[in-house]
Amino acid sequence: MNRDVRLIALALLLWGFGEGLFFYIEPLYIEQLGADPVQLGTVLSAAAVIRAAVYLPGGIMADRIPRKRLVVGGWMVGVAGVLVVGAARSWQGLIPGLLIYALSAYCVPVINAYLAHSVGGRRLARTFTTVFAGYAIGGVLSPPVGGWIAEATSMRMVYFVSALVFALSMLTVLHVSPQPAKPRSHRRRQWESLLNRRFLSFAAVVWLMFAAMFLSYPLASNFLKHGGGWSIAQIGALGSFQALGAAFLGPLLGRLSDGAARQDPFRDEGAPRVRTTTQSSLLHPSRALLVGQGLVWFSALVLLLAATFPVLAVAYLLRGAYQGCRSLTQAQATTLADQEDRGLVLGATETAIAAAQVLAPYTAGWLYAADSSYPIVASLVLIPVTLLVSSVWLNRGDV
Repeated sequence: MNRDVRLIALALLLWGFGEGLFFYIEPLYIEQLGADPVQLGTVLSAAAVIRAAVYLPGGIMADRIPRKRLVVGGWMVGVAGVLVVGAARSWQGLIPGLLIYALSAYCVPVINAYLAHSVGGRRLARTFTTVFAGYAIGGVLSPPVGGWIAEATSMRMVYFVSALVFALSMLTVLHVSPQPAKPRSHRRRQWESLLNRRFLSFAAVVWLMFAAMFLSYPLASNFLKHGGGWSIAQIGALGSFQALGAAFLGPLLGRLSDGAARQDPFRDEGAPRVRTTTQSSLLHPSRALLVGQGLVWFSALVLLLAATFPVLAVAYLLRGAYQGCRSLTQAQATTLADQEDRGLVLGATETAIAAAQVLAPYTAGWLYAADSSYPIVASLVLIPVTLLVSSVWLNRGDV
């Protein structure tokens, strides 16, 4: 955790606090502006399409453009998007703001590439899970604050407060060290790291995993409000438990799967030297992903059956394993390419995850229109299937 890694963690903590203000009640805000379940799912899918479309270009730019410049630009776009959403007067009017905010996602692979270089390519599962735990920690307290602001004033005000917190986060990333792009070798084709059986099979497994896990997420707050009669403030408070779960389960999975002696075979030359020990990993990163999926499945089961707030809190704590799965997936992706194409591979991996999140809200909207519990039931059915598929691929040694 050198200075730059700590600053990125702090910036993500602030961003997590700002996003947590509105993230868990956003479907309710869109519904309040007049969208029905299918329109709501369509809007969320449209934002996911934008995120899916920008991850790969973001990764490519991370290999060619100074990364600090890209990160700061992403923060500026995020602030602008939140302000537009807050100013909307109809569900159609907030679509531009949601899409602008989704554009800021291009800096996710840039951040991962920045972190990988900062730690010299070592202990990446631990680095990614720990730094993004900062994002989760930021979201521990903010969901109930957002719910309180929404009930005391309006949901619109939540977005304006969030924009202020995002601005503070942007001031933090302005202080990280520059990280110029490395000169590229022309001995290999540009897309060689992606267009091979190993990466394509990895991306397919990743898509299946995240599609199954994410299906129960988009309309969970609507299910709790209309199916269980929970208030907006209570639903916002549940978001704190999910953030707390991410802050705890992510680093735990990272520590179990990434011993200190593990080293990236494509370690950056000239990157900061990292002290090593003889500690070994307890779980292979890919098998840690199986554990994370199992925790997400159990969280969906508890969510479906819960009748009291403490039990719902447990469900949302376990949902925090989703973020850990995402960080572990990125750490695994870095082993599939050398440092010249690290941003490219990280961006492509985020694209696979985002592609799953494009389909899930739209599908959840149609399922919800038939019965509010169907998105959760579908996730419960699909996750065991993806666990089986993942296990088969692991046994074959492909991921």
